[in-house]
Amino acid sequence: MRSAQDITTKEQNITSAQKKNMKGSSSEKNENSIDADFDYYLSSKYSSKSDTQRDLYFEKLLEAFKTLSQEAPEVFDSIAPEMLQRSIWSWRGADPLLSKKFNNWILGDYQWTPFDEILPKNEKEFQRQEVPRLDPRQLSEAHQSFIESLQERFYGDPHRWDASRRDQFIILGMLAAAGGYGVRQGMLIHCLGIGLSESGVRGSNAVRAAKIALSRTAKPFGFKLFSPAVGHGSERVHAFENTELAEIVARYVFHHDAYVLLPATPNTPLFQ
Repeated sequence: MRSAQDITTKEQNITSAQKKNMKGSSSEKNENSIDADFDYYLSSKYSSKSDTQRDLYFEKLLEAFKTLSQEAPEVFDSIAPEMLQRSIWSWRGADPLLSKKFNNWILGDYQWTPFDEILPKNEKEFQRQEVPRLDPRQLSEAHQSFIESLQERFYGDPHRWDASRRDQFIILGMLAAAGGYGVRQGMLIHCLGIGLSESGVRGSNAVRAAKIALSRTAKPFGFKLFSPAVGHGSERVHAFENTELAEIVARYVFHHDAYVLLPATPNTPLFQ
């Protein structure tokens, strides 16, 4: 009778032989080849692809995401915002301003702002020479005094302003840039950083409070700053009363350090 040790030794030899045979099998070679090819494909997808191939690849990826959004909307809704956020972080690093704009876009700005408009422009595209600076010599005494009052109100580092002063500057800048065309309340609220879930009473109160404070600043100089708002809810439109005053204020705002608080590409029909 064979001993237990002999049986164990034989089993070990059989196992070793099986492993040796499996290592040389075509199935393992194919698997290793597939893994190697896939890893190589991923690592060289940018360097090896022509522009045409890369465009086709991106097009198919976008089609795949669209299919996923249709077939599994809940899954897509849970991963898409995070994917965008991670992509922005990998691309731009820690950029608080871009992060704020992205959060506003996810919360509601997507309804009226194309995604590419929240992305930072290169230095050439971001130049503001198209908006003329204010020349005090060309201003009336009342206009000049009003601008001086704004300078006193919006003084110092914008990043250290309290919420009310920041809100006032954003409202002032957006409405001035829009001239007499006005801006919808929904867009104003989201540019203040107030989410959709809070955009009802809190959002409308924030807009109202900012406009009241700004109107009081203009009143001593004989200016009615804003025209009566028209509409209801997020579609309510707010606008400057006078396009001449709007242009003067817009020139002041566009050359202020706090200009970065405004949307990436505010509506500026005055300077088109």
